[in-house]
Amino acid sequence: MRVMSILFLPTLLLGLLVGIQWQTQAERSPISSRYSADLADAANVMQREQDGLKAEVASLRSQLDGIQEQAATLDDRAAGLKRQIDEMRVDGGLTAQRGAGLLVTLDDGRLPANAPRRSIELAIVHSQDITDVFNAAWKAGARGIAVNGERITAATACVGATIQINGRLMSPPFVVSVLGPADQLLRSLGDQNELREIKRRSELYGLKLSLERATEVALPPYTGAIPVRHASPR
Repeated sequence: MRVMSILFLPTLLLGLLVGIQWQTQAERSPISSRYSADLADAANVMQREQDGLKAEVASLRSQLDGIQEQAATLDDRAAGLKRQIDEMRVDGGLTAQRGAGLLVTLDDGRLPANAPRRSIELAIVHSQDITDVFNAAWKAGARGIAVNGERITAATACVGATIQINGRLMSPPFVVSVLGPADQLLRSLGDQNELREIKRRSELYGLKLSLERATEVALPPYTGAIPVRHASPR
């Protein structure tokens, strides 16, 4: 009975996590009507709210980890499940990681204000450029990625002209930290056939792209919402 009660607590905490994550998504749509201030003030308020909710999620995940650790000491089956959970957490980007890798920096070009509008558009970093770097890095053997302190996972969204990653507003420069075989990553992303459009705009319009080998890359854990589409008991 003691083991069953301990294993029940993670379920309860998981319900709280899902509830908080649902609340985070649900509160985004009415933001413009809740605040009559200008868009910049509304965005700042929304960001503070989201940061607070992320902190709550991180705290509950920490409590869940502690309960799982305790349960694993009481039952062999629970210990086996804990090992599987730990492996999935690493694969899902929910744990911090360190190691050698590559730093990819993207930054806006500095064109004069009287430059043609199209040239100015091509000189700035767009969400698709960042996504292209992610995809190229995964293809080259990356084991984990973060950008400006936000971990990239399958649940990550990178959207908008004012770029948002995992719901956090970001501004350039964008430093993409890639964990993995540094030489292989540098060779692959440095190839002239990789990231061709970004490199072309770098030459023609001053969009800034740099690749730097790193002896140690530190990736934080993912703290955003985890969408659950399908689930079944085992």
